Amino acid sequence: MSTLPAYCTEEAHGPATLRGRAAEWSAALDLLAAVHEGRSRVLLVEGEPGIGKSLLLREVTRTARTRGFSSVTAGAPELGRMPLVESLLSALGEDVIANGEGPSAEPDRRMWRVERIRAGLDKRAGAGPVLVSLDDLQLVAPTALVTLRAWTSQLAGRPVAWLLARSTVRAGKAAGSLFDLLEYDGARRITLPPLEEDALTGIAIDMLGAVPDPRLTALADQSGGNPYLLTGLIAGLRGENGIQIYDGGARLVAAGLPRRFQAAVRHLLDQLSPRTRHLLTVTAILGRSFSPDVAAAVLGTTPAAIVPRLDEALSAGVLIVAGEELAFRHGLLWQAVTDAVPVPIRKALHRQIGEVLFGRGGPATAAAAHLMQGVRAADSRGLDELDRLVDDVLPVSPRTAADIALRVVSLTDPAEPARPDRMLTAVRTLIEAGRLDEAAGFTESALTRPLTAATHACLCCLRSEILHMQGRAAEAAADAATVLAEPGLPDRLRDAAELALLNAQVAARDGTLARRHAQAIVEASGEHGDVLVAGAFITLALAAWDAGDLAEGLRLAREAVRRAASTDACCLHPRMILAMLLTDVRRLDEARSVMASAGDDTKVRGRLVWAAAPAVLRARLHLAAGRFEEAIAVAEAGLAATGGPGPHVLMSSALGVLAVAALRSGDPNVAQRYLDRARPGLSQYGSPHAEARFALVTSQIAMARDGAGAVATALAELCEQVPGHSWALVSDPTAAAWLVRTALALDDRARAETVVGAAERLARDNPGFPTVAAAAEHARGLLDGDACALDRASVDHTDPWARASAAEDLGALAASRGTGSRQSAIAGLDQALAGYDGIGATRDAARVRRRLRRLGVRRRHWTQGDRPVSGWGSLTDTERRISGLVAQGLTNRQVADQLFISVHTTAFHLRHIFRKLQIGSRFELARRVMEENRQRTQPDARLGAATPVSAPPRPRQGRGDRAGGPRPA
Repeated sequence: MSTLPAYCTEEAHGPATLRGRAAEWSAALDLLAAVHEGRSRVLLVEGEPGIGKSLLLREVTRTARTRGFSSVTAGAPELGRMPLVESLLSALGEDVIANGEGPSAEPDRRMWRVERIRAGLDKRAGAGPVLVSLDDLQLVAPTALVTLRAWTSQLAGRPVAWLLARSTVRAGKAAGSLFDLLEYDGARRITLPPLEEDALTGIAIDMLGAVPDPRLTALADQSGGNPYLLTGLIAGLRGENGIQIYDGGARLVAAGLPRRFQAAVRHLLDQLSPRTRHLLTVTAILGRSFSPDVAAAVLGTTPAAIVPRLDEALSAGVLIVAGEELAFRHGLLWQAVTDAVPVPIRKALHRQIGEVLFGRGGPATAAAAHLMQGVRAADSRGLDELDRLVDDVLPVSPRTAADIALRVVSLTDPAEPARPDRMLTAVRTLIEAGRLDEAAGFTESALTRPLTAATHACLCCLRSEILHMQGRAAEAAADAATVLAEPGLPDRLRDAAELALLNAQVAARDGTLARRHAQAIVEASGEHGDVLVAGAFITLALAAWDAGDLAEGLRLAREAVRRAASTDACCLHPRMILAMLLTDVRRLDEARSVMASAGDDTKVRGRLVWAAAPAVLRARLHLAAGRFEEAIAVAEAGLAATGGPGPHVLMSSALGVLAVAALRSGDPNVAQRYLDRARPGLSQYGSPHAEARFALVTSQIAMARDGAGAVATALAELCEQVPGHSWALVSDPTAAAWLVRTALALDDRARAETVVGAAERLARDNPGFPTVAAAAEHARGLLDGDACALDRASVDHTDPWARASAAEDLGALAASRGTGSRQSAIAGLDQALAGYDGIGATRDAARVRRRLRRLGVRRRHWTQGDRPVSGWGSLTDTERRISGLVAQGLTNRQVADQLFISVHTTAFHLRHIFRKLQIGSRFELARRVMEENRQRTQPDARLGAATPVSAPPRPRQGRGDRAGGPRPA
């Protein structure tokens, strides 16, 4: 067996000291290997100061010596004392002065020395391979660099390895030109990049003997991947007891950077001119990145005047170009410069910068960030500026506005006359930023202090609004009533209290009281502002809708929109309410038009708790049009828009849409998970529309998963409510049919008749609304087995899913009547299948195909496309659905029940899935499904909507596909 050279067994990633430099170490080993075989090679290494060039050269030199190389090295210590030629003579062991030898003239003597070096290297190469390692070539004179290139050429036929390094910062042009020429000659060139996070962590562990905690890791990341800065930081922290080692972990306990590190930064900056150091101090307070024109404005000069100072900082490597701005090269460097500025000076600079930014008309958020840090207590002028900034920032960044308002309150003396107004502003901005829990806590604290009657009333009114949004209707009503009991309230405050009370009454389900209150406000509209009057019209519109007077509901909602048009505080968002009602009756084009006209009025003054409203309504529009995937995507985006912890007004509506869309797109288990995430602590926030729809979809999902027996109690409650409350019947055109179908499956004809009576009454009282008429026909056709009524419903329904549902009921009815109606059954089921397939209702389509199979008809349920022969992309739609259900833990029987196929068919598909994915177990399949979902989606952490794996659902109690029997919504 042949013996490999020793260097071939070198660890692939290099010595432990060279963490994160596997590629560079490989290039160095290639250099040594080539020279070991008798060929001269040149490796060029460059990078910023501290990036690890010198360490790489030292490790390569050490390794070369163990491989039989002789070495000639020179770097900053030598090159700082003497020129390159003299340094190399010394490294070769030659007498630099050489008294009595060589020519006497200095030019001739220099050439003689150059030749001595060449001859010395040549002699060493004759005895074995040689490594010439030269560091910090940016310090070398241009003439010497020319000579260096000549040596590499003259010794090209000898086993000489040239390892040359230079800094790319503060580097003269000569070294850069030499590297360019040598690369042209065939040299290999590598630039050391910043170290990756894993390498930085490894260095920290090496130095500490323990794993750094998140705070220490975050601080280490500020080194920008520069190992010199990192090691200096950790050494300084250890030396000053800034790190505690415990149980194998390293915890950062220091509040700032170590003094030794700060001193090193000061030493670096001391090499710059005083004017440049002054510039860096100011720009550090501006931020890690900054615009040169803003820096010039703060310094009271022009950008052109500071160009020389910026050039010096760039050349020194302190600053770098970052897009259209300049930035400190490393976060640690920026922090060290900032920390070196005494706190009083730092505050003064923040104040000056904030005023400059405010005066320049730039982003209000940037000015506010500096002013908040620069303003001191009792600084009336600075606090007044922050007061003005709250209004400027609020439309752009409500959260920042709330932070400013809170900061202003904290800096305002309790005896200051402006403090009450600032407290009220803080509460309002917290509400509008969606920080309801914080707003509630601040208000409770403020109410414990001595206050004027007016301020106390305002705070109670605001607390009522907060309590209403949190679903605490009774407490909200009590606060509003307390305010209204105060004599001599200003009109605006009385209106606000009236509106808060009205909202609380609606939320408390006191329909009669809320309606009377709203009617009184409308009748005395001349005494109230438009905000309150618009709120009263909305209350009356919703009451009319619940009572089944749809035309009156739309008229009142349109009047609310007209009244609100003149206000700048549409907290009830009448256009959104009108769009919701129009969507209920499937006037979708008009609903879209109303939403388009609303513009950003749902975000008036940044009311983030309402930010989900447009998204939820758009999701309902997609759902009504049969676009389930779009509905899910938009509703999830709406939930994400609410942001922050705590309850949100529209969460139940959004989750209801998500659950229905998931159910109709074919996955009742995902739909159930939406409901499960909703239940803990979820209140319905006084929305009868959302509550009715939520209760309906909850029952539909339960029946789809567990059969009709699981919803008997809920069904009874729903059926009892529909004669007096129309929300459930109006919001979903298939609700009446589902209630009737389910009641009949439970042999409860009386309740089915109650629902049909309510649906027909609704249709009779609202002749201009085709959706309610078709829904009544659908329900009557199911109750009486009336094929004509079902046929009319399958044509007249404006909702695509409802049309397909009515056609399926028609086909099922015909199939139940025997062979003579077989062709009618097939026609109805084919119509339903086309409808379901057209909107992606895969589970419903699967159920219809099974009905057709029982009639002896087979319909294809896949699409032929260009699929690969293996991998995830090779799976058919059916195979992907089976994969998802198996990943959730379902057995073959449960999968078959969900997809309305046989157990044998399920097993057949699984065998194909395993073959295509080259796996052998259900566990591997579950892991593959999770991997695919992670790649496709970014799931909402609160909902887990995109995560397919869960506990297996309970087996369904009934197959639910009998003619006229229960089936999913």
